[in-house]
Amino acid sequence: MNKKFKTILASVALATAFSVTAETQVSAATKTAVTKTSAKTKLKKTKYQPYADPADMRKMTGTYWKKSSQTKTKYPNLRKVKNLNLRVSILGNRVYVRSGNKVLYTMYCSAGKMVNGKSLTPRGTYRTNSYHPHRFSSAFYPVGWIGQLYLFHSVPTHEWSNTFIPKEAHKLGKKPASHGCVRLSVSDAKWLHDHVPYNTKVIIKYR
Repeated sequence: MNKKFKTILASVALATAFSVTAETQVSAATKTAVTKTSAKTKLKKTKYQPYADPADMRKMTGTYWKKSSQTKTKYPNLRKVKNLNLRVSILGNRVYVRSGNKVLYTMYCSAGKMVNGKSLTPRGTYRTNSYHPHRFSSAFYPVGWIGQLYLFHSVPTHEWSNTFIPKEAHKLGKKPASHGCVRLSVSDAKWLHDHVPYNTKVIIKYR
């Protein structure tokens, strides 16, 4: 093998090695960028939310208000959750299903609208009660936490109708809009109605 040919082979080998190294570096950089982007997605929240939204929160488009708020995370088994509580953020438009202070599931909500700078939803600590009918006059799946006056329930329907009100439903997760109750998506409301134990702690704050 002549000297010139050996030189050409060496050059090709060097170029190949450089290409592989560069590709590996680009791949690693891309992976890091994706990881950072995912982390940013998980940390996304408004200043009114006490917790960041999980990465699988459903996009608020279409009929999102009919579906579960999280797309991949399954609803937790509430009968097995220790120190179960429901933490409501009025201005954050979220209900957090928690074990102590640990968030297990995040739900879109719309609590009481703001009137003269104050929400129509009372703040404080309460307990769910035995008011769990299938529906009441203007929504499905109510769960009482102050008698039968203040409830968790689905987005509203027309009076005693099975037809939801899209204009109101599309406020879910975006702004306080109710007369004092805490609205949830249809799926979230049904799950909570069917599974939340009586006497579950409910903590309601602005943030």
